[in-house]
Amino acid sequence: IMKRILLCILSIFLFVGNLKSNESILEKLRPEYMKALHDCDFAPAVYEKFEAIENPSAKLLAYKGALEAIMTRTTWNVFKKIQYLNKSQKSFNKAIELEPNNVEVHFMRLSVEHEIPSYLGYSTHMKEDKEFVVKHIAQFNPLKMDRQILKEILAFVQKSGHFSKTEIMLFETVFAS
Repeated sequence: IMKRILLCILSIFLFVGNLKSNESILEKLRPEYMKALHDCDFAPAVYEKFEAIENPSAKLLAYKGALEAIMTRTTWNVFKKIQYLNKSQKSFNKAIELEPNNVEVHFMRLSVEHEIPSYLGYSTHMKEDKEFVVKHIAQFNPLKMDRQILKEILAFVQKSGHFSKTEIMLFETVFAS
């Protein structure tokens, strides 16, 4: 019995340690992701860093999924583009499976699917993700994010055409806190 108790305690510490480790990795890689978002020349190197992460959290998988979508800009080969979109979709699905109530993960999938032409069939979750994000945005903690990233999120909300004026004001209120 004592061995089982010790094993359970050790497992809990390893799990909590992995969560903290994933958060610190994300804090370091988030600015690099933003560079890749604005300049796809950075995408392959940043993508390799995300690929190398063992046991990624839902957020890390979402960022990886977004990078996989960005990687479509690095090739002219249509088959490679489709391959990256398939990987992106799998990463987002796994992220949502791991943390179905994570606002950031749903928002990232929404913003990625917004950029993908709808005729390709990869933009199937936009309505549900938008509804989820609006419903749960009050639970989002903007203090954990860089101000520039919050500005980028707000710019998307304002310009995407997916959000009403009332919903935009809700985001502005949450981000101002």
